[in-house]
Amino acid sequence: METSVNTVTNERKEATAITVMRCMLISYSEEKHISFEQALLDFSKSRTYEALFDFDTEIWKEGPDYLRDLYDEECSKSA
Repeated sequence: METSVNTVTNERKEATAITVMRCMLISYSEEKHISFEQALLDFSKSRTYEALFDFDTEIWKEGPDYLRDLYDEECSKSA
């Protein structure tokens, strides 16, 4: 199957989503004074995490600040 230059594969979307998530979680864990591993565990249980890897939402195209805003909003609603 030939892929066009303009087509982004799911593998690339996933790689981008992971990079955005990693950048967000580094700053989040430092700010909250928790380990990166704990931040990842907490985040992986969130609806924001699910939305990030639902490539139809295109959140993977946004940066770490946008992802953090979504996560903070979700956390404030559940508090």
